[in-house]
Amino acid sequence: MNYNGIIPCIILTLLLPCATGQTAEPPALPAAPPTSHLDDSSDRTVQPEHSNTAPVQPPRTSPTPSPSVPVQPLQPLPQAPAASNATFTSVSTSKQFEVTGKDTALCSALATRADALRASLLKVMKQPDEWKDTKMPNDRKHKIFIRLVGEPGMPVPSNPIRTQTVILGNTPTYNIYIHLGSGINQDLLRHAVISTLLYEMMLRNLEPEGLPDQVNLPPWIISGLEQAVLWHTNEADRTMYATLFRQNGIMTPKDILDCKNPEQELDATSHAAYQTSCGALILCLLNQPNGPEGIRQLLDQAILGSDSPGDLIKRHFPQLNLTPSSLHKWWTLQLSRMATPPLTETLSIMETERHLQEALTLVQYDPDTRKTATFSMDNMEQTLALPDMNRQLSNVSGALLNLSRRSFPDYRPIIIEYAKLAALLQLNRIKPKEATPKIMQLRDIRERSMKTARRVRDYMDWYEINTRSGSGKTFESYAATMNMLREKGSPSNTPVSRYLDDIEKLYTLPSKAPVPALSRGQ
Repeated sequence: MNYNGIIPCIILTLLLPCATGQTAEPPALPAAPPTSHLDDSSDRTVQPEHSNTAPVQPPRTSPTPSPSVPVQPLQPLPQAPAASNATFTSVSTSKQFEVTGKDTALCSALATRADALRASLLKVMKQPDEWKDTKMPNDRKHKIFIRLVGEPGMPVPSNPIRTQTVILGNTPTYNIYIHLGSGINQDLLRHAVISTLLYEMMLRNLEPEGLPDQVNLPPWIISGLEQAVLWHTNEADRTMYATLFRQNGIMTPKDILDCKNPEQELDATSHAAYQTSCGALILCLLNQPNGPEGIRQLLDQAILGSDSPGDLIKRHFPQLNLTPSSLHKWWTLQLSRMATPPLTETLSIMETERHLQEALTLVQYDPDTRKTATFSMDNMEQTLALPDMNRQLSNVSGALLNLSRRSFPDYRPIIIEYAKLAALLQLNRIKPKEATPKIMQLRDIRERSMKTARRVRDYMDWYEINTRSGSGKTFESYAATMNMLREKGSPSNTPVSRYLDDIEKLYTLPSKAPVPALSRGQ
């Protein structure tokens, strides 16, 4: 017997009374008076749904009832209590994400955030939105389900955001589980959404029969695309790229590609440098002439795990394989571009002072010794003695002009005064006796500005430490301690100092680097 048509009918029959707010009664009992014509809050007549009978009018009462016979108002019908574990589902605008949870507002916000990450990823990769393509069959479009579990304040598991990809038969299922015990970590959420989107994008056009038992994208691709999304949405920290560029790259491209499990192999500092380096590598590949097409082909091959990352880059980006160091040179060039600050970025007061010192630096060449010496424009005697003073002062004026666009606001009057002084010296319209007092005044303002900036920094550090630890230390003692630590003295030769020096050497090592020679003193 075919039960496929019977079971839904049974379920529908059982659910109909609950849907209309009525209760099924045994046929042996007498029928109750009809009450569907009554409203919950008044005695108005309400036309029952799907009813062909005329509404029943309530009995009329006298406009001036007798005090001995009070009129009893009609009581509202009892309402079923709302279920405490009711869940809501929010579908994103692209209809690729379905967020399920108990908080409607949170579900909607997460659906919007996931859709924004999806749009940014497609824009970075310069890929078409195949999900909205009407020619693409629906069986190739697989949704990503985001499940919100737990309650705020509950104990949080070690992995509060977990991804799951299951392929049963020919249908893959993509799930992201988010525990709400301590809120939602935006970094973990971004990583989960982008990695799941990449898996869905790569598995969309592959036949399940040809997939290996383990399907894994290399971590450098996921981290690199995640950092590329942050860079294009102006959420990346440019100082990390600047630090890597100044340090000549803590990790080379070969180290990046050889790292199989960065979360276990690297410490926190090295892992941050690894993610930043991956972002520069992915953007380096995307900026090639065949960048978007090469990245898509590389991903199609990388998810099968049939070849090494280095060989994949050589195959799909042959222009980076001209010399053994071609990839490293292109990666360094990309890193330098990302490390260069834009004109709209304002420097801090300490950075402005450092750039001002560099802009005021002049060079003196001694033909007898064939050596060069540098000094500041503040030294009027040496400045006026330069044979090529006008040329060097012209360079100083250009550097000051560029610095004024990005300098700390309080330093702009100082920079302008230095630029005026350089112009007057070039035109020979100021004498050294007049220039020296101006120079001394500008140097005094700079020293007082730096002293104030250091004190503000120390106070903010003290406030942060004091509010976090709850200690009642005074600011004066903290400032004295910081001054003592900043003093450049000879390091003490004690067992503790030697041990700390060895720990510092080991901590600053890149991944898989040989262990340096450590101190053996007792």
